[in-house]
Amino acid sequence: MPAAPHSQMTIPSDAMRRIGILGVQGAFSEHKAALLKANALLVKPVDLEIVDVRSVDDIRDDIDGLIIPGGESTVISMFLRRNKMEDRLRSWIRNENHVTWGTCAGMILLAERSEHQKDGGQPQVIGGLDIVVDRNFFGRQVHSFEADVKLAEVPDLRQRNKTGVTQETFSGVFIRAPAVVKIMDPAVSVLATLDCPSRQTSDLAVAVRQNNLMATAFHPELTEDPTWHLYFLKTVLNLKVSSKR
Repeated sequence: MPAAPHSQMTIPSDAMRRIGILGVQGAFSEHKAALLKANALLVKPVDLEIVDVRSVDDIRDDIDGLIIPGGESTVISMFLRRNKMEDRLRSWIRNENHVTWGTCAGMILLAERSEHQKDGGQPQVIGGLDIVVDRNFFGRQVHSFEADVKLAEVPDLRQRNKTGVTQETFSGVFIRAPAVVKIMDPAVSVLATLDCPSRQTSDLAVAVRQNNLMATAFHPELTEDPTWHLYFLKTVLNLKVSSKR
């Protein structure tokens, strides 16, 4: 799909910003390309460094934001445990100066609870988001689909194009995707919802944010639209500006 045009936004910047991508599974190169595209949409693009995070030593305090891509949540959790990355990653994510975004499997790993675990499946590994997710809400891989999700009325998420029209939807790619079935804390805000007639469900939460953590059940990196990467990048930049005040 063609990229949706975005209004540009000036964010003060006086230093490099470093974004990490957890390099276990998932579309690393697609996330990187989308971040670079999003950065180019800023009136004043920042000096952006994108780094792979594959070991405990890679989880550095000078990384400003982290993306946990999709994949198989059990495989990712086993990798983190085997490489002794769990405690360090959990500590990094809970630092209020860091922004974390989990997509698909990343949402499962960030959720405090998940339903329909496989026998012997992974326990809660990272956590931080006070939500309950259904691991395979939409079914198996063959039930993957693409559908429009409705964006919440969040200024940095709903962008105006050059003609002044506000973007209200985003084409979400759902691949063996989870969904949020319960929100356990009012601090969690819903960023996007999906109408799912096949499950007799409307306004199903498929993207959420709680403070400096966010998660999407779908894969924005697999589209040409950088809306979500722009929102993530702005969150990182705005957090850095706020911390200096």
